[in-house]
Amino acid sequence: MLKAILIASLALITAPAAQAASQTPAAQIEAAERAFAADGLTMGVRGSFLKHMADDAIVFEPAPVSAKAAYGARSGQGEPKLEWWPAWVVAARSGDLGLSIGPAAYDGRRAAWYASIWRKDADGRWRWIYDGGGAADAVSAPGPETPAVIGPASALGEAAPAKAFDAVRGAETTLSQAAQRSATDAYRAALSTDARLLGPRGTRTLTPTALDERLAARPATMSLTLRGGGASRAGDLVWTHGEASWNGMGRETGQNSVQAHYMHVWQRRPEGWRLIFETLINDR
Repeated sequence: MLKAILIASLALITAPAAQAASQTPAAQIEAAERAFAADGLTMGVRGSFLKHMADDAIVFEPAPVSAKAAYGARSGQGEPKLEWWPAWVVAARSGDLGLSIGPAAYDGRRAAWYASIWRKDADGRWRWIYDGGGAADAVSAPGPETPAVIGPASALGEAAPAKAFDAVRGAETTLSQAAQRSATDAYRAALSTDARLLGPRGTRTLTPTALDERLAARPATMSLTLRGGGASRAGDLVWTHGEASWNGMGRETGQNSVQAHYMHVWQRRPEGWRLIFETLINDR
């Protein structure tokens, strides 16, 4: 009898782990994002972000800083009610890296879209290593009860993560050089057809999938400078972050430089490396 009870208890303990192991990487990321968001409602912003982040996670404030230091320095008092849920998830086929984006609401008002990069660490836990967001229409997005759309997994990849990152470094250089001549043409050449874009400022009424409208709202020319990121073990998914700049029209002095930061996700597609996501955050 005692043995039967022990076996039953063990089954209850191991069932969630077995269920998680049986999920696809994208489903695991969606579950991790939803658990993160649920903790946000019970633990608050500071507590939930610290619980679910990796030690080396970054956020933009507006330049990249240690997320652990940034959230650790907060008091957690007087925080807004922050709600978010995954609407689109893409994962590496190696099951160790992925992207999650979706609407975010502050004190019940949908205001923007978030974007998170998730990494599966050596202990088997998914932790976010980048969290941010950008301007986009969150009002018309599906609600939290709607399952996330799962993006395609890549069937191709480089031989090693370092080779994948080097390949994307080359793609970013090509994008930046072309964007210095025409940002619209440069992005059209780099983007996948199912890409999502967030930001820059002034694009809050546009959905993340409104690629034509968002490209039309871009400055004529841009410069991009890669600063960091990472790659999946399969060499099929790479995330990068860096600086962006362009000239804007100043009210009094004519041209003035606009500084921004970006986060990109690139995926190895049959036609080559394609940019599947960008969030562009203006400093001012």
